[in-house]
Order: sequence, then C-alpha cells, then structure tokens
Amino acid sequence: MPRNSKELFLLAIAMLMVVMGLYLGLGGVGKEPELRLRFTAGDESGLRHRLATEFSREAAKSGIQLSVAPTDGSEDALERLSEGEFDIALVQGGLVMESDSPIRQISALHIEPLHLLVKSELAELISQKGLSQLAGRKVNLGATGSGTSSLASEVLQFAGLGAANRGGEAKYQANSLGYSEIMKLSSEELPDAVFTVSTLPSPIADFLTDKHQYKLVPLRFGEAICLEAFLDLGSEPTAGAVDKQHIYTTTIPAFTYSVEPASPSQPLETIGTRLLLVAHERIRGDQVKRLLECLYRSNLIKAERPAIDASILELPTEFPLHPGAELYRQRNKPIIAGDAVDYLEKVLAIVATVAGGAFFVVQWYLRASRRRREASFASYMARVIAIEDESMRNELASQLDLATLIRLQRELAALKSEAVGKFAAGKLEGEGLIHGFLALVNDARNQLTRLILHQRENIEEIAASQHHTVEEIWLEQSRANSQNASPNA
Repeated sequence: MPRNSKELFLLAIAMLMVVMGLYLGLGGVGKEPELRLRFTAGDESGLRHRLATEFSREAAKSGIQLSVAPTDGSEDALERLSEGEFDIALVQGGLVMESDSPIRQISALHIEPLHLLVKSELAELISQKGLSQLAGRKVNLGATGSGTSSLASEVLQFAGLGAANRGGEAKYQANSLGYSEIMKLSSEELPDAVFTVSTLPSPIADFLTDKHQYKLVPLRFGEAICLEAFLDLGSEPTAGAVDKQHIYTTTIPAFTYSVEPASPSQPLETIGTRLLLVAHERIRGDQVKRLLECLYRSNLIKAERPAIDASILELPTEFPLHPGAELYRQRNKPIIAGDAVDYLEKVLAIVATVAGGAFFVVQWYLRASRRRREASFASYMARVIAIEDESMRNELASQLDLATLIRLQRELAALKSEAVGKFAAGKLEGEGLIHGFLALVNDARNQLTRLILHQRENIEEIAASQHHTVEEIWLEQSRANSQNASPNA
C-alpha cells in the first residue's frame, strides 16, 4: 500500500473511533438524576458528624443530596436506621444487631481508637497499679445509645471491674454524659475517667487534655481481649453487645493532642473498631454504587493515614454487603450488553469490533513482512560469526595460516558490502540491526587485521634471520599452508 493511502486509511479509522466515542460518551449517557438520602453519624459534637457533613458537601457536587442529622451515638443510629428513619449512616464497627436486621454494609473505613482519659492525679496510680484504680470512681462510658458505651463496658468487664449489663454489679460509678454535656462541666464536676471512640484527633480528647489536663491511659491488653472472640464461637451474640472479632489493636500517635507537654508522650497502645458506612436494604444498588464512586473520590478518603482505597471492600464484612457495593466492586469487569443497549449501539459495537480487528490484521501483516526482511540480517550475522570462529581456530593453531586469514578478510569485506547495499536499497530493514551488524563486522575485521599484522612481523623476522626477502618467505608459507589444507578440502 502506498504511504499516502496507508496514512489516509489510518486517519479514517481514527476519525471513526473518535465519532463513536463522542456518541457513546455524550449522546449515549444521560445525566444521572439527583439522589436524596437521609444521613446520620452520631453525636453532632463528635468528629464523625463533622466528617459526614464534609462528605455531604462533596457529594452535592455529584448530584447526591445528603441531609445530615445527629443521633445519640452508633447504637442509636443503627436502631433508627433499621426502623427506616435514615437511609445511610456512619457508625462504629463491632456492634451486634439482630440477625434479621435490614442494615447492609456499604464500606469499611479506618480504625477508630478507643481513648481512655483520666484526671492527672489518677494517671500515675493507674500506670503503677492498673485499671483497678477506677473502682469506686466516676467513669463516663459515653452517652446511652453510643457504641463507645458498649465497648467501654466490655473493656472494664475484661479488666475485672464488672459491668451492669452483664448481670453483676459494677465496681465503678457509671456516667452516661454526651460530648456536649462534658464540655459544659467544670473541672470539679467532670468524671474521673472518660471513654471515647473517635477518629483521630478526637475533639473531646483534645478538649479534656487541653482545658482540664486529663491524661491518656494505654490499654495494653488489646490482643488478649481480641482472643476472647474464640470463647464466643458457637454462641448467639445478643443485640447491643460487642463482637470481639471486629476489635483491633491500634495506637494513638505520640503528640496527637499536644507537643509541649507531649500528649501522649509516645505511641499509645489501645484497641479500636472500624468506622463503617452502612445503609438500609431498601436503598437501590445503583444509588449505593454512585455513593461509593463519590466516597472514593472524596477528601474523607484522601485524608486517611494510611491511605485506603476501594480494595478495602475485600475485607470481611460486619453486616451483609449491600448489592450496590458488590456492583461497585465489579465495575471494572466486562459488561455484557443487555436490554438497556439499543439496536444502534449494538450495530456500532459490531462495526467497531470488525474495523478494529481488520486494522490489527493489516498491522500484523505489515509487521510480519517487516520481520521477514529483518530475518535476512540473521543470516548475515551468522556468516560473520562463522568467519570469527574460523579466525579463532586459526589463531589457536600451532601456526597462523596467512592465506586463510587473507581469504577471511576478503569474505568479510564482500559480506559487508552486500549487506549495506541491500539496506540502502530498502531490501533490509532495521536501523538497530544494521548498527549491530556493522559493529560485529568491525570486531571481526579488527581481529583478522591483528592476526595478519602479527604474522607479517613473524615473516619479517624469519626473512632477516635466513637472509631471504619477505616476499620469498610469504610465498613459501602460503604454499605450505595450501598443501596442509588440501587433504581437508
């Protein structure tokens, strides 16, 4: 095919593909309708609620209107979500719901650490003697209906301080103050210890450490409390309890709440649960898919440390996975056209396939032809290597064969001239190959030249010692070499 015709053909194919792309990308895809969802993320004084509010602003840019309203905490949010009062919620993980709950998981997010903050005079006692020093003291477990309350009760039960919801009498004075209530109290009115589960940095922890000099206390028995999940195997978890399979060991980084004085002064061991985005089962799969597309583009995800992405959907779920999350997870797999694809799109797809296939067949043919022409270089290189091999054998022999060396040099020159002539005429292709071929020829020629010069020096020495001319010795050796070579011919 002439060069101009080939270029016109490729241009026509490219223009056809552009037109098809514009049709399918602009004309074939309509604007998605506005989506309105009711959203909660617990106490409005908590960081979780702030994250939900920020996410709602970003979602609005994608046509998703999220109406954010507060609840008393994660348990309250889950209950009201289950009753249909909300569509989606950001909640603390690790909480058990009824087996027939209509709640479905959209995505797990980061781990939220459990903070235990105590008054400064109590911190030293706990560091020396353990959590037993909380006995008889006021301990704020979190607002009634919060996930913090359930997890804090579980921790105190594990530490041997009992819990009212386990049928026994608690050895501490349980408080159930919300974040906003705590912030209104004076130092004398505040409880001795405060639990909170929060994304870092926790607003209530920041407030207590800054304004009232509370200290963070490590919870170093995280691995041990997680192991209790084995003891619960086979038993039916009760609603409102904590599922220890979904408790994780984690740390609060040093200096999270203050640099001078350091708070904490070193990475603080504790436990935590994953933040979950959940939805009511009535929410359609395509709506959840849109929500996830927005979520994984949002600052809520970009601000994560360490960063997370859609691969987190592969983690074991705490609630049944919403079909929309599965739809999002399968988004990159091939889609089989269904009833939604009309006749024209099918025709265009077939034409595109045939045109694309024909284009690649033509390209394959052209490349195959080029490879056949380039293969000729292989034979030329093989001949050069054969010359090098014969030269090497001559060098390793007891005496250099001058006639053979001269013959090889002439063959090499003829081979180079032939190959360069074909390349110039367009019968051989490959600039890289011609450069490699010429380098190989030059190496072989240098080797032969070196051997011939070496033998010439030998002849001159022999001629001088025997009082003969160089020409006489040269002809004598040439005849001797020819006679030695004739039996092998």
